[in-house]
Amino acid sequence: MKHFCLYLTALVASVMVGCSSMEVDDDELYSENFPKDFVDSVYMQLNPVLRSRQIVDYIALHNDSLKKNMKSDAYAEMFSKDSAAFYEDTSVIHEIFVNPFYLGLTEETWEDMWLTTYVDKVTCEKEKILKEISLIMPSSTPRIIVDSVQYKAGTTIGTIYGKTAADAESKAYVLGDTIKISNQDVVYDSVDVCDTVTTEKPGALSGAYKSYLFAFNMYDALDELVALKKVPLDLKAIAYHYVTYGKLHGLPYRRCNSDEKKNPVRPILSITDTVDKLYCDDNGVVRQIN
Repeated sequence: MKHFCLYLTALVASVMVGCSSMEVDDDELYSENFPKDFVDSVYMQLNPVLRSRQIVDYIALHNDSLKKNMKSDAYAEMFSKDSAAFYEDTSVIHEIFVNPFYLGLTEETWEDMWLTTYVDKVTCEKEKILKEISLIMPSSTPRIIVDSVQYKAGTTIGTIYGKTAADAESKAYVLGDTIKISNQDVVYDSVDVCDTVTTEKPGALSGAYKSYLFAFNMYDALDELVALKKVPLDLKAIAYHYVTYGKLHGLPYRRCNSDEKKNPVRPILSITDTVDKLYCDDNGVVRQIN
């Protein structure tokens, strides 16, 4: 139901913007196009995204009016301060987030956003290790230079000298080990040496949720929740939505009675699918009305 409402929000935008200003005769509106038991306020309760759309459209027009009637510097200053204050008041944005007539998302989604997450960053470096060791007697003149690699011949400790400290590790080798020489360089194997660092990432609003919430921000409101409650309610526009869209696309217009709770569930509809049945709401499940 939530997913259906989300795409419906975008789909009905143009309808909800325009229909509140339409003059529709009540007798004509309620004659043949509605079921006899249709109640506009119930239809809104079951499809709260319609009221949400009205509020968003109203606020957009209100904020546009402020911009047109204020000097640009004053408007920019107000916008900056109001935007910062809006997101700082988590009690207000929480109510907007979960209220079905505003953004209408779940408490679980809200809680999940604020959970600390733990991010592992793995850093790997290549370390060189001598691949083959060839005995160079202590009396011989070193031709290959490797960093302080020691070998042991019986009780004698000898050294192969290093070109740089990073070229090889200090290590003892036993008589009989071999070192492979190629173009005056020592042959190495490379291995990954990895280190994992775990960092905490505090929970926060995502950019997407911020933009959804901001649509409910009235820039000059001192108390956002009071201002939202005062947005005019146009039930005629919501009723008009049912006859122009909701009925054709199977939106529930009333709650199911006990007998109807056994009826078939509405099929999954695409955005262009239409139906010729009436539907009711069974605690979030849309069922056919016989």
